[in-house]
Amino acid sequence: MARQHGYVIRRKYTAPPERVFAVLADAAHWSSWARPVIMTSRWAEGTGDVDSVRVAGMWPVLIRERITELHPPSRLSYRMVGRNIPVRDYEAAVEFRPAADGGTELTWTASFRPLVPGTGALMTAVVKSTVLFLAWRLGPAAARGRVGTEHQG
Repeated sequence: MARQHGYVIRRKYTAPPERVFAVLADAAHWSSWARPVIMTSRWAEGTGDVDSVRVAGMWPVLIRERITELHPPSRLSYRMVGRNIPVRDYEAAVEFRPAADGGTELTWTASFRPLVPGTGALMTAVVKSTVLFLAWRLGPAAARGRVGTEHQG
């Protein structure tokens, strides 16, 4: 069995936690702010509540994630589901805390096991770089406020 890997990403945003949370929780609209990594985004099951499944990515790599915990505007947790993914037991939690200056301090923590033993460092680099990109694009999207209704499903 492959050993556990993971990462922690910390970011600070000027927008308040309610707005940052709302943008990240609205998976149907990720493709409007997270391009070119996320070219399509939608709810495959549900509409964003606990147990809803979001699908996001760029064909042919579409990742399915089930929402496992939702506490607006402070915490959102999810786990990767489905087949054809290079990791096992991927679970992540995103925490949104008010910053002293009125912005948001975000902590995005994840753990997983690589499907192929010995590829942990590579999988960590790939997954973490993708989430780093999302965290980088999340700030400007939250600062603009509610993203539009444009998205590809």
